[in-house]
Amino acid sequence: MEVSIISSEIVKPSSLQFNDLKPYKLCLFDQITPMTYASIMVFFRNCIDPNSHANIHQTLLSQLKTSLSETLTFYYPFSGRTKNNFYVDDFDAGVTYVEAKVNCSLIEFFKLKQNELLNKFVPFLPWRDETEARQEELPQMGFQVNIFTCGGIALSTSLGHKIADGGTLALFLMSWAASFRGLPQNKILRPNLSDASIAFPPRDLPPSYRNLKDKLWFGAKGNFVTKRFVFDAKALTKLREIASSQRVPQPSRNEVLTCFVWKHASMAAAVVNNNNNNNGFPNKDSVMAHAVNMRPRMKSNALSTSVGNLFWWAKTTPKDIRSLELSEMVEMVRESLVNFSNEYLESIEVDVGFFNEVDFGWGKPIWVGAHGNVGPEFRNMIAFVDGQGGKGIEAFVTLEEKHMAVLEKDPQFLLFVNPNPEGLPITLI
Repeated sequence: MEVSIISSEIVKPSSLQFNDLKPYKLCLFDQITPMTYASIMVFFRNCIDPNSHANIHQTLLSQLKTSLSETLTFYYPFSGRTKNNFYVDDFDAGVTYVEAKVNCSLIEFFKLKQNELLNKFVPFLPWRDETEARQEELPQMGFQVNIFTCGGIALSTSLGHKIADGGTLALFLMSWAASFRGLPQNKILRPNLSDASIAFPPRDLPPSYRNLKDKLWFGAKGNFVTKRFVFDAKALTKLREIASSQRVPQPSRNEVLTCFVWKHASMAAAVVNNNNNNNGFPNKDSVMAHAVNMRPRMKSNALSTSVGNLFWWAKTTPKDIRSLELSEMVEMVRESLVNFSNEYLESIEVDVGFFNEVDFGWGKPIWVGAHGNVGPEFRNMIAFVDGQGGKGIEAFVTLEEKHMAVLEKDPQFLLFVNPNPEGLPITLI
């Protein structure tokens, strides 16, 4: 599969008096988040008639670019550059916007079953360590519109994690889609650009912060790969039955799948490291850090649309994972989340699938992809993407290559993975 760049340019907000804008303050959680690009790819079919005149194609692409520029007017910090890890300025710097052609159809792409190809669809490689020295040069966001031969489109976003999280990105994409569809401006949800830094004001961080941050986020070395595993509705139902207990009679899909992948990834690491007992379980401690959206947990309703990194980690640290059943692991994860907030269930299910609601007028996405390989810095990461209509969940799992090779041959793990020989997303199976 080849992806050919047609054009690459900078898109700026359509109607801003840049000189009148004050610098946008980062919140504390923005400050302690490194500059690295997270990615999301939203796939649509039947966007363009492949037999139509080229002018029609250009009209659609022009409308996408124009509506992006209009949306940036309300999200103008995304068009700026980070300064001194304290604020964002230079709002006329703009975002990267790329148009590209793919030399195959959507179905042909999915049948390739090569997850690493996803990185061809994004303007910036995901989850790389972008050095502090370059921060004032780096765009906060980049977009790439990939057009398949069948007329389908993969609309991909690279989001600078320094300024926003997944909740903010979902809000941005839905606002962009609404603008593209021509909704009146007063009907489009607008971001809150002030409350995050008021609730969590920025601080003068000590010089030792950077070394600690680099160690925590980018300390690992090795050859890491990302694989996509499909869990259909039947498998999820069975796993929830196995994981249910008196304490957690109805575990969520997210809880169950998190623990299931965690358990088997830990077992794979134990096999590789020869650090296991007779049952194949690791002797070393294993920690699960669950990213939790704080917006639904804050007293202020205004924070529901706040821009920034309003998430934190709910940690689960079992003393001995060897002896734990899946139900016991779920109980521990539930406890860590409840300790974080008694209202966590409200968002834990929603957060899995909010990108499936993005609608540019071509119908809802047929598939949402996360990323291909993430490079040597990021490791042991699980990203879940909800299947359209709640038909299942796809897990993008990043592990060291040797560990992944063991996981892919684990019969107890594969028992619940949809073999999906055609490589099609859940919505097309």
